[in-house]
Amino acid sequence: MQSPINRSGVYYPELDSLRFLAFLLVLVHHVPFAKSVPAWVVLHDYGWMGVDLFLCLSAYLFAKLLFVEYQERGDIHIRYFYLRRLLRIWPLYFFFIGIMLAFSAWMNGWQAHTSLRSVGLLTFTDNLFTLAYQSYNKIPYSDHLWTISYEEQFYLIIPWALRILYRLRAITVASILGGILLLGLGFRAMFIHYEMGYLGIWVLPLTHFEPILGGLAIGLFDKYLNKTPGWLYLAAGIIALGLVTTLPNLHVVQWPLMYTYLLVGIGVSCLLLAAVGGRLGPISHLIKIPTLRYLGKISYGLYVYHLVGRALAINIVNVFVTPARALFYPIMILVTTLVVTVLISILSYEILEKAFLRMKERFTLIYSRPV
Repeated sequence: MQSPINRSGVYYPELDSLRFLAFLLVLVHHVPFAKSVPAWVVLHDYGWMGVDLFLCLSAYLFAKLLFVEYQERGDIHIRYFYLRRLLRIWPLYFFFIGIMLAFSAWMNGWQAHTSLRSVGLLTFTDNLFTLAYQSYNKIPYSDHLWTISYEEQFYLIIPWALRILYRLRAITVASILGGILLLGLGFRAMFIHYEMGYLGIWVLPLTHFEPILGGLAIGLFDKYLNKTPGWLYLAAGIIALGLVTTLPNLHVVQWPLMYTYLLVGIGVSCLLLAAVGGRLGPISHLIKIPTLRYLGKISYGLYVYHLVGRALAINIVNVFVTPARALFYPIMILVTTLVVTVLISILSYEILEKAFLRMKERFTLIYSRPV
């Protein structure tokens, strides 16, 4: 099938490295840590911010790529958008879910909760089940996949919303985004007031929206925002995320949680602006290193497989290192988890995902990477 236009590209090599950074934050959050190292404790406790960085990157890239498509075609090919997302997300996702369901049935038999929570995973509503039961999915190594449901729900509206926003004046778009911000803050305040539980706030797009909104705003207004030096955004992002670590963490449902989410959204958005704006000297060169970019390219697999990698790493390290070694043991768990997860993800990318990515190219109008 031929594309209806000549394919063009919008290349952001920095985004791949940022994806890998986001994964590292999530990884540190999910593996054992050394309590004797304060910086490691902070990274472990607040490494969930990597999820927000992932979400911000996705929203930004869609806003930019679909805008170029809109400029060249005068419209967004919405069917192609959904086909591209399907071919990128579904093959690995359903492969992994199928393996985990089979593993769960083999280890524990098929239980009632397995049927129930598999419905959430298979219909991309696992975040809604998490809200309803105030607990993550108990299917092995799948509790982090609520984020895929979150993103799929975001995909349902993003091309339609952007098709409208691209036609409006900048001041109107800014007013709409501001209205969405206030609406989201209102929903989160309501959840806190009625003590809905931290998972209800964390897993819903209505109450955990800042990274998506920030990514969209940057994609829509970057020609204005990029006039500010990148190092100022970098400093602002580091300060904002640093302030988050002084506030109550996600599980503490108090009014300061309003600021926690807001500052994370500001922080990851500023980091993104700093990266794509360039002019960061050695840092800009560092984040363009081919190895980091490749690891970012397979970051979807890294994220999906990392809990499996953690389990395998713990079994491997336990053979050689005793948990009594309070510093060396968690270091070895972290390093081994990273190595094992990277190896699994490379195999998955080369054997499984690439075939579907080649199919995805048939529906790609604007490339986000060089062909």
